[in-house]
Amino acid sequence: MLAVMVVTNHIDGDSRVQKTARSAAEAGWDVVLLGRARGTVREEYPLGPARVVRVPLRMTAQSYRKDNPPRGLAGRLGYRSGEQARMRVDARRALRADLDVERRLLALRGGDLRGRLRVTGLAAADRTRGYWIEARRRLYQRAAAKAAEPGARDRLAAGVGRDGGAWRTQPQLVDFDTAFAPVIAELRPDLLHAHDFDTIGLVTRSALKLRAAGSPVKIVYDAHEYIAGWDRPGDPAFRPAMSAQERKYIPLADGVVTVSDAIADLLAADHRLPVRPTVVCNAPTVAELASSTAEPVPDVRAAAGLGADVPLLVYAGMTAPERGLGTAVAALPDLPDVHLAMVTARNGYVDALVERATALGVGNRLHVLPYVAPDQVVAHLAAGTIGIVTSLHSPNYELSLPSKYYEYLNARLPLVVSDLRTVGAFTRDHGIGEVFPAGDAAAFAAAVRAVLADPSRYTKPYDGDLLARNTWEAQVPALLDLYGRLVS
Repeated sequence: MLAVMVVTNHIDGDSRVQKTARSAAEAGWDVVLLGRARGTVREEYPLGPARVVRVPLRMTAQSYRKDNPPRGLAGRLGYRSGEQARMRVDARRALRADLDVERRLLALRGGDLRGRLRVTGLAAADRTRGYWIEARRRLYQRAAAKAAEPGARDRLAAGVGRDGGAWRTQPQLVDFDTAFAPVIAELRPDLLHAHDFDTIGLVTRSALKLRAAGSPVKIVYDAHEYIAGWDRPGDPAFRPAMSAQERKYIPLADGVVTVSDAIADLLAADHRLPVRPTVVCNAPTVAELASSTAEPVPDVRAAAGLGADVPLLVYAGMTAPERGLGTAVAALPDLPDVHLAMVTARNGYVDALVERATALGVGNRLHVLPYVAPDQVVAHLAAGTIGIVTSLHSPNYELSLPSKYYEYLNARLPLVVSDLRTVGAFTRDHGIGEVFPAGDAAAFAAAVRAVLADPSRYTKPYDGDLLARNTWEAQVPALLDLYGRLVS
């Protein structure tokens, strides 16, 4: 049986899709994990017993929409695109240069009347052309600016939320379909697994085409997030568009998977699903926990250049303002001798945190460290003193334990976490850390001091079966049972 799993990222940093592919392949499925190439050439390589196929995305629709914003009536008198406006301006510049040549030639001929009249006419035409080009360029710019206004995006988002036309504000969906649909048709799978809300549309359409051709393919939708509670800064249309995408296609899925009980309950209620989604938490694999015995793993403490007695807070994963790491940086002045290591990729937000730490006089205690291999994360973090989750309140963040939380658990770290619903409750219920009000730097510092005063109190619960229940291997039977029921 062939299972094709589809994701729109590069696969490399997505531990959930990698673990899903490996586990299904180890259980006897023929698995192809279909993702996005970094370059312009199709790539294929093994991922354990599974196979990865990465295809290039030209992003034609996205580029076109960016350069060709919707225009009103006045905008239609302007240029239709920024590219056309630039071409017209450049063409006039070339013609003006040629007019200078005409003037030079006229001077060489002694300025005869016929030549003077010709050059005067060309100059007049150039001035008229310049007024026309500039007027149309300004009309285009005005239309583009108006289309980009938050109010306009909000109105378009509301319309998309009602009619499900997500492609109107998210043209990348067209590009995903263009790249992935032909490969799916070529592979003719028995089961299609759509990873996340941006693939459910293209997977469903591909499955329906295969069924029309006589192939009884099944559809699994894997909701990595609760999109109805997710926001993308700067794009008010993203959430309603993707919510509409999910709402439109989820009734056609043969099975639904998600990452937490809370999201499973919400999806079942929101979409009136006849069967509650299967919960498969994104916990580390046992192999990841044992990786330190297989080969040397970079030590987070050594990578930060710190000794064994230095208190070290560790954070692992993507960084963005909503992750609340500014709270931890702001607390460092109240935590003498405590260091913070962020295992993450550099971006503008990380650079701003470094600048903030420097301004507070604690720049030498903030360490930005590179990612390690996915199967090394737990062992890498185990040398830390406390694992932190500082996320600010957001509907989506309230509903599940993030990947980093499971990594901290299996690294046997005591925790300091913000009072998100699921994260805070799990931490309190199991006695593995302290909870502070999200965004409160003083409370964060107090929570850190409480854990440092008696760390063994918070690590004792790890001696039971808590860790065994929070590994990937404990999640796999539910996933395989769903697959088996769909294709039996």
